[in-house]
Amino acid sequence: MTRYQLMLLLRSQRWLPPVLLFALLIVAGWFGGQQYGDSLGWCAAMLVPATAYLTRTVLTGEPAAARACLAAVAGPRRAHLAALYAALAVNTLLAVVGGGFEWLVSSPPPGLAHPPLAAIALHGSVSILVGLLSGTALGALCAPPVLRRPAAGVLALAAASITLLVAPVSPVNAAVRAVFTSSSASATTSDPLLPLAAAALLLALAWAAAVRTAGRTEGS
Repeated sequence: MTRYQLMLLLRSQRWLPPVLLFALLIVAGWFGGQQYGDSLGWCAAMLVPATAYLTRTVLTGEPAAARACLAAVAGPRRAHLAALYAALAVNTLLAVVGGGFEWLVSSPPPGLAHPPLAAIALHGSVSILVGLLSGTALGALCAPPVLRRPAAGVLALAAASITLLVAPVSPVNAAVRAVFTSSSASATTSDPLLPLAAAALLLALAWAAAVRTAGRTEGS
């Protein structure tokens, strides 16, 4: 079922707008010689709206008749979970490509007091994972069956994306701040494990709510 959802997405080409949005955001924040930590943190932040948008695209791309048939055969909860797995798969690919691009076009912090590049890469990868999980969770909550009206889903997605990026208590905000090597004189980074745990919990709760809602909706 997950493979079916992936093929449906690729053939529809509805993946183009969120992917182009992510590419535009990455290019808009790219400056020649930008530090590794800053670039990876920027990628993590921009993954939130892009992966949320892409998740919503996956969850709304199946025709109503086909969705009803799949739900009747496999069960509404399994069918919706398969779509969520497909969204997570394409979002992971987007995160890998975006993180790889940022690493290639960036440079180490100036001076000799910067942390090892391996530590910057590790911490930056964790921050990207935080953005990936948070955006995927957000997309699941801003799509049917949780939010059925398209306008409400889009507005909620935009508002929640901004909140996750700017709110100090947000796991994304904390993860990005942890890896910005230009935010301190010593250019240090820290491992955003606590934001990662919060993002994983957010994803689990969002998926549980979406799958449970799908089961109730199809069963009623």
